[in-house]
Amino acid sequence: ESIGFQTVRDVKIGADASQIWLGDVNAGLFHIYTGGWSSTVIPRDSGAIFDQMYTHRVMSFPIFTSLQAQLEAEFPLLDEASRKLRYKEFSTMEEREALFETALWEGVRFSNCIWVLDLAGVYAHSTNIGVASDVAAGIGDPMWVFTAHFQENGEPVYGGTLRIGAPNVLLDPWNPVDGSAFVYDNFLNRRALGNQGILPDPRDGLYWPQRIEKAEVTVKDGLPVASTNDWVTLSFAPTIQVPSDAWADWDAANQKWITAGEKFGSAGATASRKSVVTYSDDLWDVPLQDGSTLSMGDFVMSMIMGFDRGKEASPIYDASKAGSLTAFLNTFKGVKIVSTDPLVIETYSDVWYMDAELNVSTWYPVYGTYEWTGFWHNIAVGWLADADKLITFTKSKSDELKVDWMDYTKGPSLPILKAKLDSAAASNFIPYAPTMGDYITSAEATARWNNLQEFYAKYGHFWVGDGPYILKSVFAVEKIVVLEAYPNYPDGADKWLFVLEPLAVD
Repeated sequence: ESIGFQTVRDVKIGADASQIWLGDVNAGLFHIYTGGWSSTVIPRDSGAIFDQMYTHRVMSFPIFTSLQAQLEAEFPLLDEASRKLRYKEFSTMEEREALFETALWEGVRFSNCIWVLDLAGVYAHSTNIGVASDVAAGIGDPMWVFTAHFQENGEPVYGGTLRIGAPNVLLDPWNPVDGSAFVYDNFLNRRALGNQGILPDPRDGLYWPQRIEKAEVTVKDGLPVASTNDWVTLSFAPTIQVPSDAWADWDAANQKWITAGEKFGSAGATASRKSVVTYSDDLWDVPLQDGSTLSMGDFVMSMIMGFDRGKEASPIYDASKAGSLTAFLNTFKGVKIVSTDPLVIETYSDVWYMDAELNVSTWYPVYGTYEWTGFWHNIAVGWLADADKLITFTKSKSDELKVDWMDYTKGPSLPILKAKLDSAAASNFIPYAPTMGDYITSAEATARWNNLQEFYAKYGHFWVGDGPYILKSVFAVEKIVVLEAYPNYPDGADKWLFVLEPLAVD
């Protein structure tokens, strides 16, 4: 203003502002916005933050994807350094330090994000409530879900109604593939309604097993990797050979896996890291909230979707996912299902982390950057709607097609999803049938569609989870979300209370 520009300071509540800055950047509705970003866990390795905040490879919103061409053309050093830090394309700490220096300086030059303030937040709660507080993130996802309880004289009291206030919720649509990225939405829908193979300790950021039984990690000789907790076994090897029958890529046109032998040829491939996870014997008894039980199809569907959406031949191709898929395939070497009873999965990759606990790849059925839990049948309902371009999983694709961003919980998406559910049930639809047909029987498909229809009739939404809470109701106008305890959740209420105790200091 001091040099002659006229400016408009447009102050809005988050729900209204997000529609502008997360929308079409070419609409000319803003030049600068102030946003808040937070971490929900202790970041053991901050190398990936450059790829998240300065490139299009993590967050598929237009504000990031629209700058892809400029990033690649004018700031190749930032593009390269951020990718290498995220995908661990280095072998020594000195190389890592040099990449950090490049990314820091080049990020300032690019300046799509200009950092102005670093705050420590305050999380107030009643004195009769016990809950874990993350050292870096405070009270948040995921550990509030597993630790919040009423107490008397320091002892847990089971049951009761807990009311939680947040600055904002229900800002953007909820869908379990690429829905709202807002921290307070994820505070409610990510782990409260779902699960994961491993979960972070709020005291130090290292992972503990949640659904897996154990893990074995092997990394190349010389990599600076160490192990802390005894549930994971760490070893080193001069060479890690990728099995020729491991799944290394996805043929979207024919809906079939491409093996490592087919992709890498007779010379084969090696990897910097191998992860082997063994799930518990009762995995296939884990109940889903619509009356189904976890199955192998849920795992394979999640695997496929991670590849398929970035492939142009896919019925649900999303251009905003192509860049991240390309970067992922540069380091991913293969995944192999060794056994289904118990479930044992091997993963081969050139991406590695300095903590053995972070090198464990579980392939538990989660979706998207923020890892929402989903299952093959409720994901397939959205898949059908996205394939027909009626509504879409991502904001970027919805802007491109001029249709609604998909919402599994409320609004105009519900009748579209209901119609797709009824159609899928009538045809006993199995997604990606050329591959998924080997893992889903006709009887399972029938049962799943019947269960989902009954679930929708009862709850009026499609968010089926396997977490400790079930989504009972959503009040979009009042900004109220009601969760209730899921009675069939298999874990004891005290399973994770150990994280409320301080860590021992040597």
